[in-house]
Amino acid sequence: MIQTNPKKKYVNIMEEIVAQEVNRKMTLLPEKLAKYIKRSDVETYALNRLPPLYACSKEGLQFQIKKAQKDYEKKIALVVRHAFAAVQRDLLRKSTPLFKEEIKKVSSATATPNSETQKSTNQNYSSRHSRYYRPGCAR
Repeated sequence: MIQTNPKKKYVNIMEEIVAQEVNRKMTLLPEKLAKYIKRSDVETYALNRLPPLYACSKEGLQFQIKKAQKDYEKKIALVVRHAFAAVQRDLLRKSTPLFKEEIKKVSSATATPNSETQKSTNQNYSSRHSRYYRPGCAR
């Protein structure tokens, strides 16, 4: 069932459908493996490879659900399967979850990067990668 947030005036149907598919696939996994897989990692991997389907009315919601079932059902299943494979390869990868405060920090930092931040990022990148990519050297 599609859950709506009373604070939002719109909903991304794809998020709900992917979550349902991930839940369905998680029940098919062995318990030993399932306890090491983070749902959020699988869902975000899949959602980054699927188009969003937003709706802001009940009619739009029904339309987007039908569209997702008709046009994207096979692709959703395939992408979720790939997401499980990708997450299983990196079981020991460290992952720090985002919290509301951290999301605000990230969004404000990425919205308007100042020139000092941009310069330091460029310097860090060029100093770290200069031994691999030297200007004027062809491979």
